[in-house]
Amino acid sequence: MDPAEREAPIYGSSVVVSEDIDPPAALSPPPAAEPPLQEEPAQTELQAELPEEDAEPVPLTREELIGQLTQPVYFALDDASLSAAQAEQLDQLAEFLIAAENSQLNLRIEGHCDDRGTREYNFALGARRAAVIAKQLTEAGLPKDRLKTISYGKERLAYSGVSEFARARNRRGELMLKPVFKAPETPKN
Repeated sequence: MDPAEREAPIYGSSVVVSEDIDPPAALSPPPAAEPPLQEEPAQTELQAELPEEDAEPVPLTREELIGQLTQPVYFALDDASLSAAQAEQLDQLAEFLIAAENSQLNLRIEGHCDDRGTREYNFALGARRAAVIAKQLTEAGLPKDRLKTISYGKERLAYSGVSEFARARNRRGELMLKPVFKAPETPKN
């Protein structure tokens, strides 16, 4: 067999070209005319939601403010010290609680630890964490009688598991607002 001669293909195949499926261009409708260009583009929904740079910020609702101020305070491993940002958060919380309209709110501070260490050690560490938070609040002017501290050690984990993320989220101080309910006064006879 001469190498210049082509061999017949063993398997037959067919190739489908888009022209076989699509109608010829002559039979297809003309393309739609492009819409005229607008001088100013219309705002999208996302752009409409974004505040303007010069606009004043929208104040937080009471619930949003409470949620922001009572975010958990996270600690490093075997540590009970506050960062500058955490101290600022607690100072703002104290200012909020000192306000006259919030005089019927008390605060419970819960100290928590991760799963490492003995039960006794973690109860003590949780107590130190709650105490450092209470100290920051009292230094900011909140009376001690409106605070209660408790340590749960490693008994109430927020995240289960042994990943560093879970452990970091378990080393925390929880801030729980508690309303003060007074019994109605009874008239004396």
